[in-house]
Amino acid sequence: MIGFDFSAVRYLGKQLHTAQTYAKGGGGPSLRLKADVVIAGTGPGGLCAATALTEAGLDVVMLEAGQFWRPKAFVRDMNFAQENLYQAKGTRIMQGNVFIPLASGRGVGGGTLVNSAICFRTPNWVLDQWVDEWGAEQWQQSEREALYDEVERAIGVVDTSPAIAGKNSEVARRGFSALGVHHGYMPRNAGGCAGCGTCHTGCPSGGKASSDLNWLPRVLRNGGRLYADTRVEEIVIKGGRAVGVRGTMRDPKAKEDIAEVVVEADRVILACGSINTPLLLQKQGLANSSGALGKNLHVHPAIAMVAMMPEEVEIWKGATQGYYAHHPDDPEVLCETFSAPPDAMLAQSATVGYDAVDFLRNLRYLAGCGSMIRDVSSGEVTRKSDGKASIRYFVEEADRKKFIRGLQLTAEMFFAAGAKSAMPLVAGAKFYSSLNETLDQVGKTTNASDLSLYASHPMSTCRMHPDPEVGVVRPEDGMTHDIENLHITDASVFPTAMGANPQMTIMGNALAMGRKIAAAI
Repeated sequence: MIGFDFSAVRYLGKQLHTAQTYAKGGGGPSLRLKADVVIAGTGPGGLCAATALTEAGLDVVMLEAGQFWRPKAFVRDMNFAQENLYQAKGTRIMQGNVFIPLASGRGVGGGTLVNSAICFRTPNWVLDQWVDEWGAEQWQQSEREALYDEVERAIGVVDTSPAIAGKNSEVARRGFSALGVHHGYMPRNAGGCAGCGTCHTGCPSGGKASSDLNWLPRVLRNGGRLYADTRVEEIVIKGGRAVGVRGTMRDPKAKEDIAEVVVEADRVILACGSINTPLLLQKQGLANSSGALGKNLHVHPAIAMVAMMPEEVEIWKGATQGYYAHHPDDPEVLCETFSAPPDAMLAQSATVGYDAVDFLRNLRYLAGCGSMIRDVSSGEVTRKSDGKASIRYFVEEADRKKFIRGLQLTAEMFFAAGAKSAMPLVAGAKFYSSLNETLDQVGKTTNASDLSLYASHPMSTCRMHPDPEVGVVRPEDGMTHDIENLHITDASVFPTAMGANPQMTIMGNALAMGRKIAAAI
């Protein structure tokens, strides 16, 4: 198993640069670099591409707008996390027929800094569609098995142990077992998990193998160079080819720019995420002959339910998400437990107007479970005049029905587990003391705007397709159809929604694309 320490960072520190180390080293206001490949963004899509490229012997420079963090620097506080670890300080909202918060990670490690370490493979029927309809040959049956096997070994995927999963997961295990649906302890790349329930604010123990703890050391050992605190502002184009980038290194503490950064490279890879990658391209009017840039946004929207149990659960203890179940009648609905600190639970109660004092009085008895769906709904990302993202998203009726099915299964699970009462997070809800009352309230929710939704895992805004009139990039190596030697390797290239937590598929896809790029240089 690779990861869980910073050995490469300690001993190869000359290849890791932050605004602080750059200033201490006497760096001036202009930094000029050359490389075979420059990568913007160091989430799993950027770091896995860098892994493939550096292991092929190529010189790679990585630029990351966010900070580099050591585990001991994380603070178990959501205000700290929103300020430092989330895109747009955690304030991104999708607007349409319902307002939905959309979370994306920021920093070296990207979304893996704040995810729950969940490691599902994308369902075969989805990947078959990618191969047959979208030309994603890297996801053919034989290739996908090899990619997933490689990723699972590299990041150390194991099922969450009952001792770490916590009492909230035990409630789910008990209930789903009684229902006879397919269920289990969550597969996660968190072999060192301490069960502190703070994955979403950065793992303070280093027990979660986020991408900065597994892929980054491999990149640095092979000579890759990382510049954190460095935001890419422009892709340099000459003769229809990408030949480098320009950016700015900013001191995150002093909040001032300290250097212009220019990187000349034979290839440019964008891995800024499914919101920031299209924003960067839109800024320069690039890669949009298909008209698909920024469109076809898919996410994993979710809705939750909480239940009052007869025993103390202490939902803030245990793995952040330790248990799951597949809906027996709908493969596009996936139930996943969640843990949350008291302040987050209180905020959720406020979204449906429930009495805060009563909620807090009974907090230690509460259990929680959410339902994540594979959406047919879609949205669009556009760049506003101030450079920020405008995100439009409309929940379609088919997806509203999936949320209802998820809530119904969750209600059945809780009462099968012995719940005294349950509350779906929908408008007008309260705690209901019977399954029938709970199902009646869920059934009355006929408008998407009555659902208290949350979303993560944005994807598909630069979708792949071999036809330049349909897709933004080529499926085999993520090269844009319009600009030669400009590639994209993050989740924005996925052609459709997935229906499973995406980190392993992002990693496998970036490895495959990185190897194709390396073979062509």
